[in-house]
Formats: sequence, structure tokens, C-alpha cells
Amino acid sequence: MQCYDCLALDRTTTAVAVCRSCGAAVCGEHVRDERKEVHEVVGMGKATHDPAARNLLCSVCSHAERQVSEEES
Repeated sequence: MQCYDCLALDRTTTAVAVCRSCGAAVCGEHVRDERKEVHEVVGMGKATHDPAARNLLCSVCSHAERQVSEEES
């Protein structure tokens, strides 16, 4: 499988991951490894698990998710 973002740049690069959000194949240069806290309802409250879960995204989805989280803040 080839990196979708590299194909747009007329390059052929082997993909190393798949974006969790859009499903595009991405190479090591274009993948964004972001951490996401995992929350679980426990009793009357909420527990956060350590370590945070791995969240592999392409650069487009990473940028979009950061913008949404900034707007919610």
C-alpha cells in the first residue's frame, strides 16, 4: 500500500499506518502519533487510564481534530 499524501506530491512511498479517522494509508513522514486519554465511567465518577491510547492520524485529520478541540476550549 502506498501513502496517499505522497501520491498527491507525485512520490511513491510505502505506507506504515492507516489514519484512524479517514482510513487513508500514510507513510512515516505523514503519520501523526497523538495520544488520547481513555476515560471509563466508574461508580459515581470517571477514571482515566494510563498510559494514554495511541491515536494514529494523517496530517489532514490531525489538523482538523486540533481545530475542533481548540474551538471547544
